[in-house]
Amino acid sequence: MIVAFSISPSSADESGSVSEAVAAAVRVVKESGLPYELNSMFTNVEGE
Repeated sequence: MIVAFSISPSSADESGSVSEAVAAAVRVVKESGLPYELNSMFTNVEGE
């Protein structure tokens, strides 16, 4: 099964950046150990 999702943080830091929130979400995906692919619109994760 392949699941695609996008990350859309609801808050930003004082400069307006959401990069830390997105990096934290990507870290969760990496730590899952499942195969994944990042692209411009979605993160695809493959697993059972």
